[in-house]
Amino acid sequence: MQQHRGPFVNSGFTLIEALIAATVLAVGMLGNAAMLLRSLQANRLALQRTQAVALAADMADRMRADRVAAASFALATDTMLAAPATSCDAANPCSPEEIASIELSNWQQSVLRALPGAQTSITVAPAATAAASLCTITIAWAQTGEEAMASITLTVQA
Repeated sequence: MQQHRGPFVNSGFTLIEALIAATVLAVGMLGNAAMLLRSLQANRLALQRTQAVALAADMADRMRADRVAAASFALATDTMLAAPATSCDAANPCSPEEIASIELSNWQQSVLRALPGAQTSITVAPAATAAASLCTITIAWAQTGEEAMASITLTVQA
């Protein structure tokens, strides 16, 4: 003869299944959170690289616009420029070298505002043609959460 035990025969197994499902769900959520954090870090680095490339291209354009004073754009690494003392206007026009000094100072301040711990350098060397110079623009910055510095280098003929 069979005995009837009632509806509560498997109740312990259901509780264990629920605990296992909650554990699997928690591990999955932790994995998702780690993946989200890593993607945010990668996006931040990509944004910084994009800003660095845009700033280097901006300086290249400034140098091409003032080819006469290309040598005035030279900037040694770890050199912090002060704001230029001269101001240009219609009554007091600036020389190409003074314009280069103002452009270089403004550009360096833009780099320092955009990138954390930024260092800038520009080398200017004569190119194959006498009317042009070979300019190498380097921007390095501290990556958030990383020990190594990131950098980009752009070489243009101005």
